[in-house]
Amino acid sequence: MLDFIKVDIPKSKVFIARSGKNKIKYVYYILKSYRNEKNQPTGKIISIGKYDELNDKLIPNDNFFKFFDCDIEIKVNGEKNN
Repeated sequence: MLDFIKVDIPKSKVFIARSGKNKIKYVYYILKSYRNEKNQPTGKIISIGKYDELNDKLIPNDNFFKFFDCDIEIKVNGEKNN
């Protein structure tokens, strides 16, 4: 079985929501929040990974590493890759 990298969920500017029919929870990062012309709250968000409910952790995607500084060592076939 594939073992995914899991990191702590950032404390600010994130929220967790279910997406689609499959009921998988994703973690989103809020890039910008504002009120539109109808005075309704809206904003720009981007997915930064899946939420692991069992461990209360984040399984990050590529977007996570664009916005957050994270030092993770990955071992592939016994070699170290950064």
